[in-house]
Amino acid sequence: MKNILKFLLPLFCLPVCSGLAAQTTFQVVTKTVENTFPYLNGNEVNIDGEKAEILVETWSRNEVKVVVEIIAKHPDKKTAQADLEMMVYTSEQHGKKLYFRNYVNVPQGKKKPVSDLKAIYTIILPEDCPVYLKNNYGLTHVSNLTSALRINSEFSKIGLENLRGKIGISTRFGDVEGKDIDGDVTINSRRSDLTLYDIKGTWNINSQYGVLKFFTNPSPELLSLNIDAEKSDVYFFDPKPNFYGYTLTAHYGNISVPNNLKFNYLENTDQLKKAIFSSKIGSSNISIKISFGDITIRNP
Repeated sequence: MKNILKFLLPLFCLPVCSGLAAQTTFQVVTKTVENTFPYLNGNEVNIDGEKAEILVETWSRNEVKVVVEIIAKHPDKKTAQADLEMMVYTSEQHGKKLYFRNYVNVPQGKKKPVSDLKAIYTIILPEDCPVYLKNNYGLTHVSNLTSALRINSEFSKIGLENLRGKIGISTRFGDVEGKDIDGDVTINSRRSDLTLYDIKGTWNINSQYGVLKFFTNPSPELLSLNIDAEKSDVYFFDPKPNFYGYTLTAHYGNISVPNNLKFNYLENTDQLKKAIFSSKIGSSNISIKISFGDITIRNP
Protein backbone atom coordinates (compact mmCIF):
# COMPACT_ATOMS: atom_id res chain seq x y z
CA MET A 1 0.00 0.00 0.00
CA LYS A 2 2.95 2.32 0.68
CA ASN A 3 4.07 1.99 -2.94
CA ILE A 4 0.58 2.85 -4.13
CA LEU A 5 0.40 5.95 -1.93
CA LYS A 6 3.82 7.00 -3.20
CA PHE A 7 2.57 6.55 -6.74
CA LEU A 8 -0.59 8.62 -6.18
CA LEU A 9 0.79 11.37 -3.92
CA PRO A 10 2.39 13.61 -6.58
CA LEU A 11 -0.86 13.77 -8.53
CA PHE A 12 -2.88 14.71 -5.46
CA CYS A 13 -0.42 17.48 -4.59
CA LEU A 14 -0.35 19.21 -7.96
CA PRO A 15 -3.76 20.94 -7.87
CA VAL A 16 -3.23 22.05 -4.27
CA CYS A 17 0.25 23.40 -4.90
CA SER A 18 -0.88 25.18 -8.05
CA GLY A 19 -3.77 26.73 -6.16
CA LEU A 20 -1.45 28.03 -3.46
CA ALA A 21 0.91 29.49 -6.00
CA ALA A 22 -1.93 31.38 -7.67
CA GLN A 23 -3.47 32.38 -4.30
CA THR A 24 -6.77 30.81 -5.40
CA THR A 25 -9.06 29.09 -2.92
CA PHE A 26 -10.82 26.11 -4.46
CA GLN A 27 -14.12 24.79 -3.22
CA VAL A 28 -14.14 20.98 -3.26
CA VAL A 29 -17.35 19.01 -3.58
CA THR A 30 -17.37 15.20 -3.43
CA LYS A 31 -19.75 12.29 -3.82
CA THR A 32 -18.93 8.70 -2.87
CA VAL A 33 -20.57 5.54 -4.21
CA GLU A 34 -19.81 2.03 -2.95
CA ASN A 35 -20.83 -1.32 -4.45
CA THR A 36 -20.06 -4.94 -3.51
CA PHE A 37 -20.73 -7.93 -5.76
CA PRO A 38 -20.32 -11.67 -5.04
CA TYR A 39 -17.50 -13.24 -7.04
CA LEU A 40 -17.75 -16.61 -8.77
CA ASN A 41 -15.21 -18.38 -10.97
CA GLY A 42 -15.51 -17.04 -14.48
CA ASN A 43 -16.47 -13.51 -13.45
CA GLU A 44 -14.54 -10.61 -14.99
CA VAL A 45 -14.35 -6.91 -14.23
CA ASN A 46 -14.55 -4.22 -16.90
CA ILE A 47 -13.66 -0.61 -16.04
CA ASP A 48 -14.14 2.39 -18.33
CA GLY A 49 -12.70 5.54 -16.80
CA GLU A 50 -12.59 9.15 -17.95
CA LYS A 51 -10.51 11.65 -15.95
CA ALA A 52 -10.15 8.84 -13.45
CA GLU A 53 -7.57 7.57 -10.99
CA ILE A 54 -8.03 3.80 -10.88
CA LEU A 55 -6.49 1.64 -8.17
CA VAL A 56 -6.95 -2.15 -8.45
CA GLU A 57 -5.94 -4.30 -5.46
CA THR A 58 -6.65 -7.88 -4.37
CA TRP A 59 -7.89 -9.68 -1.28
CA SER A 60 -8.89 -13.20 -0.18
CA ARG A 61 -12.67 -12.63 -0.12
CA ASN A 62 -14.94 -13.94 -2.88
CA GLU A 63 -16.26 -10.44 -3.47
CA VAL A 64 -15.62 -7.49 -5.75
CA LYS A 65 -15.77 -4.20 -3.90
CA VAL A 66 -15.78 -0.85 -5.69
CA VAL A 67 -15.55 2.55 -4.02
CA VAL A 68 -15.79 5.54 -6.34
CA GLU A 69 -15.23 9.10 -5.15
CA ILE A 70 -16.28 11.81 -7.61
CA ILE A 71 -14.64 15.20 -7.03
CA ALA A 72 -15.30 18.67 -8.43
CA LYS A 73 -13.02 21.64 -7.71
CA HIS A 74 -13.82 25.27 -8.53
CA PRO A 75 -13.46 28.66 -6.81
CA ASP A 76 -17.26 28.91 -6.74
CA LYS A 77 -18.96 26.18 -4.68
CA LYS A 78 -22.28 26.34 -6.57
CA THR A 79 -20.45 25.85 -9.85
CA ALA A 80 -18.58 22.86 -8.40
CA GLN A 81 -21.84 21.36 -7.14
CA ALA A 82 -23.55 21.79 -10.52
CA ASP A 83 -20.60 20.36 -12.43
CA LEU A 84 -20.33 17.40 -10.04
CA GLU A 85 -23.74 16.20 -11.21
CA MET A 86 -22.43 15.98 -14.78
CA MET A 87 -19.88 13.32 -13.83
CA VAL A 88 -21.92 10.12 -14.10
CA TYR A 89 -20.95 6.77 -12.55
CA THR A 90 -22.67 3.50 -13.40
CA SER A 91 -22.22 -0.11 -12.24
CA GLU A 92 -23.90 -3.03 -13.97
CA GLN A 93 -23.72 -6.81 -14.06
CA HIS A 94 -24.49 -8.77 -17.22
CA GLY A 95 -24.07 -12.48 -16.67
CA LYS A 96 -20.54 -13.06 -15.44
CA LYS A 97 -19.32 -9.59 -16.44
CA LEU A 98 -19.21 -6.60 -14.10
CA TYR A 99 -19.07 -3.15 -15.69
CA PHE A 100 -17.96 0.05 -13.94
CA ARG A 101 -17.95 3.31 -15.85
CA ASN A 102 -17.74 7.05 -15.33
CA TYR A 103 -18.17 9.77 -17.93
CA VAL A 104 -19.13 13.43 -18.30
CA ASN A 105 -22.73 13.92 -19.45
CA VAL A 106 -23.81 17.46 -20.38
CA PRO A 107 -27.63 17.79 -20.43
CA GLN A 108 -29.17 19.51 -23.41
CA GLY A 109 -29.15 23.26 -22.95
CA LYS A 110 -26.42 23.16 -20.28
CA LYS A 111 -22.86 24.44 -20.60
CA LYS A 112 -19.88 22.11 -20.36
CA PRO A 113 -18.44 21.81 -16.84
CA VAL A 114 -15.71 24.29 -15.98
CA SER A 115 -14.70 22.65 -12.69
CA ASP A 116 -11.74 20.31 -12.30
CA LEU A 117 -13.54 16.96 -12.36
CA LYS A 118 -12.18 13.51 -11.58
CA ALA A 119 -13.25 10.11 -10.31
CA ILE A 120 -11.13 8.02 -7.93
CA TYR A 121 -11.77 4.27 -8.09
CA THR A 122 -10.61 1.80 -5.46
CA ILE A 123 -11.41 -1.71 -6.68
CA ILE A 124 -10.65 -4.77 -4.53
CA LEU A 125 -11.15 -8.23 -5.98
CA PRO A 126 -9.82 -11.82 -5.92
CA GLU A 127 -6.38 -12.21 -7.45
CA ASP A 128 -7.61 -14.62 -10.17
CA CYS A 129 -10.28 -12.20 -11.46
CA PRO A 130 -9.58 -11.04 -15.05
CA VAL A 131 -9.58 -7.24 -15.42
CA TYR A 132 -10.22 -5.26 -18.61
CA LEU A 133 -9.59 -1.57 -18.14
CA LYS A 134 -9.83 1.60 -20.20
CA ASN A 135 -8.73 4.98 -18.89
CA ASN A 136 -8.22 8.36 -20.53
CA TYR A 137 -6.71 11.48 -18.94
CA GLY A 138 -6.05 9.85 -15.60
CA LEU A 139 -3.92 7.39 -13.67
CA THR A 140 -3.96 3.60 -13.31
CA HIS A 141 -2.26 1.33 -10.79
CA VAL A 142 -2.80 -2.45 -10.73
CA SER A 143 -1.17 -4.99 -8.41
CA ASN A 144 -1.19 -8.67 -7.44
CA LEU A 145 -3.34 -10.14 -10.23
CA THR A 146 -2.63 -13.71 -11.39
CA SER A 147 -4.99 -14.34 -14.31
CA ALA A 148 -5.48 -11.72 -17.05
CA LEU A 149 -5.17 -7.97 -17.42
CA ARG A 150 -5.81 -5.75 -20.41
CA ILE A 151 -5.36 -1.97 -20.36
CA ASN A 152 -6.18 0.54 -23.09
CA SER A 153 -5.03 3.97 -22.06
CA GLU A 154 -4.43 7.49 -23.39
CA PHE A 155 -2.83 10.41 -21.56
CA SER A 156 -2.66 8.29 -18.40
CA LYS A 157 0.25 7.02 -16.37
CA ILE A 158 0.22 3.25 -15.69
CA GLY A 159 1.77 1.49 -12.68
CA LEU A 160 1.99 -2.32 -12.55
CA GLU A 161 3.27 -4.46 -9.68
CA ASN A 162 3.46 -8.19 -8.90
CA LEU A 163 1.44 -9.48 -11.85
CA ARG A 164 1.15 -12.94 -13.39
CA GLY A 165 -0.73 -14.32 -16.39
CA LYS A 166 -1.73 -12.90 -19.76
CA ILE A 167 -1.22 -9.14 -19.92
CA GLY A 168 -1.92 -6.71 -22.75
CA ILE A 169 -1.16 -2.98 -22.56
CA SER A 170 -1.94 -0.35 -25.18
CA THR A 171 -0.86 3.17 -24.24
CA ARG A 172 -0.60 6.51 -26.00
CA PHE A 173 0.94 9.53 -24.27
CA GLY A 174 1.10 7.58 -21.02
CA ASP A 175 4.27 6.24 -19.38
CA VAL A 176 4.36 2.71 -17.95
CA GLU A 177 6.30 1.62 -14.87
CA GLY A 178 6.20 -2.04 -13.86
CA LYS A 179 7.89 -4.30 -11.33
CA ASP A 180 7.90 -8.06 -10.71
CA ILE A 181 5.84 -9.17 -13.71
CA ASP A 182 5.84 -12.70 -15.09
CA GLY A 183 3.62 -13.87 -17.91
CA ASP A 184 2.70 -13.59 -21.55
CA VAL A 185 2.95 -9.82 -22.00
CA THR A 186 2.20 -7.63 -25.02
CA ILE A 187 2.76 -3.87 -24.97
CA ASN A 188 1.97 -1.39 -27.73
CA SER A 189 3.09 2.12 -26.85
CA ARG A 190 3.25 5.43 -28.67
CA ARG A 191 4.90 8.53 -27.26
CA SER A 192 5.24 6.72 -23.96
CA ASP A 193 8.26 5.74 -21.88
CA LEU A 194 8.52 2.24 -20.39
CA THR A 195 10.49 1.44 -17.22
CA LEU A 196 10.39 -2.22 -16.15
CA TYR A 197 12.05 -4.05 -13.24
CA ASP A 198 12.51 -7.77 -12.57
CA ILE A 199 10.50 -9.14 -15.47
CA LYS A 200 10.13 -12.76 -16.57
CA GLY A 201 8.11 -14.66 -19.14
CA THR A 202 7.48 -13.86 -22.78
CA TRP A 203 7.38 -10.18 -23.75
CA ASN A 204 6.49 -8.60 -27.08
CA ILE A 205 6.84 -4.83 -27.20
CA ASN A 206 6.13 -2.42 -30.03
CA SER A 207 7.11 1.18 -29.38
CA GLN A 208 7.17 4.47 -31.26
CA TYR A 209 8.70 7.65 -29.87
CA GLY A 210 9.68 6.49 -26.40
CA VAL A 211 12.51 5.50 -24.07
CA LEU A 212 12.49 1.86 -22.94
CA LYS A 213 14.48 0.89 -19.83
CA PHE A 214 14.78 -2.65 -18.44
CA PHE A 215 16.38 -3.46 -15.09
CA THR A 216 16.70 -7.23 -14.72
CA ASN A 217 18.54 -9.90 -12.76
CA PRO A 218 19.62 -13.33 -14.02
CA SER A 219 17.03 -15.99 -13.25
CA PRO A 220 16.63 -19.68 -14.08
CA GLU A 221 13.15 -18.78 -15.31
CA LEU A 222 13.22 -18.09 -19.01
CA LEU A 223 12.91 -14.53 -20.27
CA SER A 224 12.05 -14.00 -23.90
CA LEU A 225 12.08 -10.29 -24.76
CA ASN A 226 11.19 -9.16 -28.26
CA ILE A 227 11.22 -5.44 -29.03
CA ASP A 228 10.33 -3.68 -32.26
CA ALA A 229 10.82 0.07 -31.89
CA GLU A 230 10.88 3.18 -34.04
CA LYS A 231 12.40 6.52 -33.07
CA SER A 232 12.98 5.14 -29.60
CA ASP A 233 15.98 4.30 -27.42
CA VAL A 234 16.32 0.96 -25.60
CA TYR A 235 18.41 0.40 -22.45
CA PHE A 236 18.91 -3.06 -20.95
CA PHE A 237 20.61 -3.14 -17.52
CA ASP A 238 21.64 -6.40 -15.87
CA PRO A 239 24.49 -7.29 -13.45
CA LYS A 240 25.31 -10.31 -15.66
CA PRO A 241 24.53 -9.29 -19.24
CA ASN A 242 26.35 -12.41 -20.50
CA PHE A 243 23.48 -14.50 -19.04
CA TYR A 244 21.39 -13.64 -22.13
CA GLY A 245 21.57 -14.32 -25.82
CA TYR A 246 21.10 -11.24 -28.02
CA THR A 247 20.00 -10.44 -31.54
CA LEU A 248 20.32 -6.69 -32.01
CA THR A 249 19.45 -4.73 -35.16
CA ALA A 250 19.69 -0.95 -35.49
CA HIS A 251 18.67 0.93 -38.64
CA TYR A 252 20.22 4.40 -38.54
CA GLY A 253 21.18 3.94 -34.89
CA ASN A 254 23.98 2.74 -32.63
CA ILE A 255 24.57 -0.40 -30.59
CA SER A 256 26.53 -0.10 -27.32
CA VAL A 257 27.52 -3.23 -25.37
CA PRO A 258 30.00 -4.08 -22.55
CA ASN A 259 33.56 -4.67 -23.76
CA ASN A 260 33.69 -8.17 -22.26
CA LEU A 261 30.73 -9.32 -24.38
CA LYS A 262 32.18 -10.48 -27.67
CA PHE A 263 29.39 -9.73 -30.11
CA ASN A 264 29.57 -10.93 -33.67
CA TYR A 265 28.67 -8.06 -36.02
CA LEU A 266 26.96 -9.37 -39.14
CA GLU A 267 26.51 -5.80 -40.40
CA ASN A 268 28.21 -2.65 -39.20
CA THR A 269 27.55 0.39 -41.39
CA ASP A 270 26.08 3.83 -40.78
CA GLN A 271 22.75 2.63 -42.18
CA LEU A 272 22.57 -0.82 -40.56
CA LYS A 273 24.12 -2.51 -37.57
CA LYS A 274 23.33 -6.11 -36.68
CA ALA A 275 25.02 -7.93 -33.81
CA ILE A 276 24.47 -11.31 -32.16
CA PHE A 277 25.71 -12.95 -28.96
CA SER A 278 25.15 -16.51 -27.75
CA SER A 279 25.24 -17.08 -24.00
CA LYS A 280 27.05 -20.10 -22.58
CA ILE A 281 25.43 -19.86 -19.13
CA GLY A 282 21.79 -18.85 -19.68
CA SER A 283 18.90 -19.67 -22.00
CA SER A 284 17.04 -16.34 -22.01
CA ASN A 285 16.94 -14.39 -25.25
CA ILE A 286 16.75 -10.68 -26.06
CA SER A 287 15.78 -9.58 -29.57
CA ILE A 288 15.71 -5.85 -30.36
CA LYS A 289 14.97 -4.24 -33.71
CA ILE A 290 15.10 -0.48 -33.82
CA SER A 291 14.87 2.26 -36.43
CA PHE A 292 16.26 5.74 -35.77
CA GLY A 293 17.27 4.97 -32.20
CA ASP A 294 20.04 3.47 -30.07
CA ILE A 295 20.41 0.16 -28.22
CA THR A 296 22.44 0.05 -25.01
CA ILE A 297 23.34 -3.12 -23.06
CA ARG A 298 25.01 -2.23 -19.78
CA ASN A 299 25.84 -3.31 -16.24
CA PRO A 300 23.81 -1.30 -13.70
